[in-house]
Amino acid sequence: MSWMQKLYDTYNHCAVWVGEYDLKSGKRPLAPLCHITKDAHIVVVLDGDGNIQGARPITNRNEMTTIIPATEESASKTGGTPASHPFVEELRYVAKDFIECGGKVPKAYQEQEDGGKKKRNPREIHEQYRRLLSDWCNSQFSHPKARAVLKYIEKGTLVKDLARYGILYLGADGKFLAKKNVKRSKDTQDIFAVPNITDQEDAVVRWRVEIDDGTEIETWRDETLWQSWQDYYLSTRKSESGAFCYVTGEEVILTNKHPKYIRRKGDNPKLISSNDKEMINYYGRLESADASCLIGLETSQKAHNALVWLIDRQGKVFEEQGGKKKTPGLTILAWEGSAQKEIPQPFQSSPEIGVYENDQSEEEAEKPTVGQGFATRLEKKMLGYRADLKDTKGIYIIALDALSQGRMAVTYYQEFQPEIYLENIEKWHKECAWKHYYLRKHYRKPFAPALLDIAEVIHGQKAGSKIKHHTVSRLLPCVVEGRSLPRDIVDVAVRQASKRMGLHDPDDKRFRGDDEYTWRKTLTIACALVKKYMIENNKIPKEKENDVMTLDPTNPNRDYLYGRLLAIADHLEARALRDEEGKQKRPTNAARMMQQFSQRPYRTWKQIHDALPPYFWRLKSKTAAWYKDQIAEVCSKFVPEEYKSDDPLTGEYLLGYYCQWEELRKSKKDADDSDDENETEEEIIEDDDNDDADNEESDE
Repeated sequence: MSWMQKLYDTYNHCAVWVGEYDLKSGKRPLAPLCHITKDAHIVVVLDGDGNIQGARPITNRNEMTTIIPATEESASKTGGTPASHPFVEELRYVAKDFIECGGKVPKAYQEQEDGGKKKRNPREIHEQYRRLLSDWCNSQFSHPKARAVLKYIEKGTLVKDLARYGILYLGADGKFLAKKNVKRSKDTQDIFAVPNITDQEDAVVRWRVEIDDGTEIETWRDETLWQSWQDYYLSTRKSESGAFCYVTGEEVILTNKHPKYIRRKGDNPKLISSNDKEMINYYGRLESADASCLIGLETSQKAHNALVWLIDRQGKVFEEQGGKKKTPGLTILAWEGSAQKEIPQPFQSSPEIGVYENDQSEEEAEKPTVGQGFATRLEKKMLGYRADLKDTKGIYIIALDALSQGRMAVTYYQEFQPEIYLENIEKWHKECAWKHYYLRKHYRKPFAPALLDIAEVIHGQKAGSKIKHHTVSRLLPCVVEGRSLPRDIVDVAVRQASKRMGLHDPDDKRFRGDDEYTWRKTLTIACALVKKYMIENNKIPKEKENDVMTLDPTNPNRDYLYGRLLAIADHLEARALRDEEGKQKRPTNAARMMQQFSQRPYRTWKQIHDALPPYFWRLKSKTAAWYKDQIAEVCSKFVPEEYKSDDPLTGEYLLGYYCQWEELRKSKKDADDSDDENETEEEIIEDDDNDDADNEESDE
């Protein structure tokens, strides 16, 4: 329960922020004790005597978030146990005339035919709401705004009043109309103007009570109302004997019902749950659910409210495709104890943690010392974090995931000293940095990719979310703990980058930009992983770590040299095709044979080399001679036995390929038309960096 203790402490440190709304983002605020957040769709305005003064739909998504009073049962309710919230609720709970107007109630409260099943009164659902609100209003902790709402709902005219104000739609028979039967213009301010509402019966109502007593008119912002409910609800539990809380170690009022809506609004899985009587949660170990987990009411609510607030504020919820809509999946959060200071999140890319913050330099990507420049930027950013976190006691990382809509698990949790955490983050971003193309804002600049981008390269963008999130989970300890990269992830990335034509539609004779763009993203991320793996295994000297992204003409490694040969052949043919046809219409032989080349380099290189003469003839004589010299120079560096070996290449050949291609792109030594060469290569890169890059930038 260490994670719950830290969240509980975080809530206490951040008590001054309780109830602060952020209308710009619509993120959930830190909720008070005995409260949760819920989206509301309609605001009803009352006076102090419970008379309706007006109503309006909430059409701005960011204004929907509402702090509402809740009981333990209502905060954790499911469809089978439709417990009511005491103040802000759905129409079916709040409106006495809901059934009369043809509204449908949850299945648990629907009338059932005789067949051994007990009938339940559909009107009981409203009575439950009214009784809970009435008990609060009749207690010593009563609040005038709660009393005003009680007076109004007892009149039983809410649905008809909202229809009178043009917010809801009733037919001639006084029954709810389906959206398809409603005639309305697009600009009409009604319930169907509210985002994500397709059935007016699902609307949630919140209250604005106009009482001139110096308190907040909007009840969802009124601290006196929050305190009133909190005092009342805790008073109903004080008669219970206290017990030992496993988290705080104190004698407190316990709870066995814990909140949901953790990762996102409407999210059902719970972190702590024992709602079955078959003992499947603790079978064979304990006699009861209480024996397995004793947690105080206040402890649970504060910890859960802090977790919800932190996830919305700085966590990452990876989405999964659940039928027609996306549902929350793996969730990763890092926070420091006081939650008042920004820290780099482990799932972010280097630009996202601010390495290129306020960047004005566009020339840095072309400099030979680009790796050193990135390292300097990263060190400065980390120094800033260290200075800001010098008084922080700890940093905590938690990952959550759920296999079903019932229960959620803590799949990863660690506590770090700030210095160690920042050291590991810096190590990851420095060792995994490579020059990338897929973020237009940071075009051809070095940075470490985001974990999800790595997972998409490994499995492909069309792969299931679960398998990609599993890879993100495996990479998480590599970032925050400094563990070594899994060898299989690096190998798969190399294979994916080698399958260049696997992204090309064989029925499409054009060499499409989106194919090349996706492959170049795969290539650079694979290079980043290979570089980090080689550093971890001492295959790159410490003093050369920042120079790996530029061509090393002295590197005698067989794999590196073969990668250089492939890049020269690819570059030569691409230029010849472009010079002749104006635009590259088909992939080069080097591109088509790249996967085969990675498995049988000597044999495949002979095939590629034998196909080059026609392309030499298409180029100017000086240009062709220059390319031949480049090939001869690289071949002269091979050890003869290694050159003739047909053993598969390691990932280092991708480093040689990339660095040689970049060198050819920038080279001004290419015969007498070097200026044309540079212009042509800009066209190549711009084709690769097509409009899809804008979509990738939005993920940033």
